[in-house]
Amino acid sequence: MQIKVKKIRQLDIIEKELDSINSGVVALPLEEDFAQIASNFVYHDKNIYLFIQDKELYEDLKFGSSAKFTAIKDSSFDKKTKGENFYRLLYISVNGILKNVDEKKIRDNIKQSFVQKYSGQLIESEGKSKSFSKLVIIDSEELIATEETGT
Repeated sequence: MQIKVKKIRQLDIIEKELDSINSGVVALPLEEDFAQIASNFVYHDKNIYLFIQDKELYEDLKFGSSAKFTAIKDSSFDKKTKGENFYRLLYISVNGILKNVDEKKIRDNIKQSFVQKYSGQLIESEGKSKSFSKLVIIDSEELIATEETGT
């Protein structure tokens, strides 16, 4: 087995992949520790937006501290001939500062983007939902993408 690893530096490729990936793992700073949770997300304007469902977790977040989000895309291939690729992993990490999103216009835009990304539909009514009440942003400072292929 041969494994090849390469860094991806083209922002347009990284952004396209982040738009197509549906979930990832986020490391969130807490007052005394940190938490890692799996989460859906929206990538918008070079930042990661997450809706935090757990009220206790949200209240314990340490805003203004470093956070990290990692998305992984897995593509498997059939191995038909020797030397042919049979898997591809793409890791994208976004490092930045955790912030709360209070601005109504941004919240509404991200809510709309979230619903459209995961349901393919637009929001028809402006009803309030607890699922969309706690929006946070990882204000990105660094995007890192790595592609691994195995043959």
